[in-house]
Amino acid sequence: MVRLAAFGLVLVVLHLGQPIVIPVLLATLIAISLSRIVDLSERGLPHWFAVSLAVLAAIMVVMGLGYLTTRAATDFAMAFGQYRDDFDRLQFETASWLWANGLGIPATTVEQFDPNEVVRRLTVPGLALGLSVISSGALVLLITVFLVVESGSISRKLRGADRFGRMDVQVLKGAARDVQRYLLIKTVISAATGLAVAALTNAIGLGHSLLFGLIAFVLNYIPSIGSILASIPAIALCLVTLGWLPAFVLAFGYFLINMVLGIMIEPRWAGQATDLSPSVVVLSMVFWGFVLGPMGALLSVPLTIIVRIIAAQSQEWTWLAMLLSSPRSVQS
Repeated sequence: MVRLAAFGLVLVVLHLGQPIVIPVLLATLIAISLSRIVDLSERGLPHWFAVSLAVLAAIMVVMGLGYLTTRAATDFAMAFGQYRDDFDRLQFETASWLWANGLGIPATTVEQFDPNEVVRRLTVPGLALGLSVISSGALVLLITVFLVVESGSISRKLRGADRFGRMDVQVLKGAARDVQRYLLIKTVISAATGLAVAALTNAIGLGHSLLFGLIAFVLNYIPSIGSILASIPAIALCLVTLGWLPAFVLAFGYFLINMVLGIMIEPRWAGQATDLSPSVVVLSMVFWGFVLGPMGALLSVPLTIIVRIIAAQSQEWTWLAMLLSSPRSVQS
């Protein structure tokens, strides 16, 4: 009971401390991913040079994402006013068709429909998430740089130790490798998804390919529903500006992209790294999303991997590690 109370208290602190906790978590995961570059010093590369490469990579990642997000959002905001006439036209045509077919109640609903409210509900959470990442970018970058610089010394300190408190050092290193592998695979798949979506929207003539590619790249980190959420703004805008047929083609294109990359390729690559039950992946997204907000949903899988490995090291929490593990690992 005491441990459960302590665990609940930790969750409350995480929830209330989101402005500090989220940048620290982001920086830690970025530093874990970049530690592979620092590990090149063990293969003969000068340590200072490996650390410099990792720091440079961190700067490029944080500043690059911030610049691209700001540019894409600004371009869309400046062009949004021109879509108002398209909204009104689609609303009138839909209501007229419903009246002509004797569907009075749906037609009245369409006539009273406010597209600005829908756009606000779709765009405000995404823009809020993007702005929070940008505003925290300097803090994330600063923490990442210090963690990358210190990673080499931490590794040397742990090299001769068998345990870190109650944790097996080798297990901690294995957890770091699993997180590294998952983040690498997820980043590659997300980047491929973003590029494919950008090419698809550009081929259809929708415009704002950079914005929709970035949305697909970022939201693809959210398990299961991220790719679906990423498709909604593009399909809605395509429906309004280009019509039903291009919107259907775009939706089918999103389906193919997510089928090939998200269902056929990604599970084969990331399955061993995550070692999580599919239902746990979905539940972890809901849980961490509640605790840490939208950023928690993005980071849900790496956080759950860490929780599973830590729980496996405690006799009291072994049951939790078994529940979180995939059926394949339990059978083996």
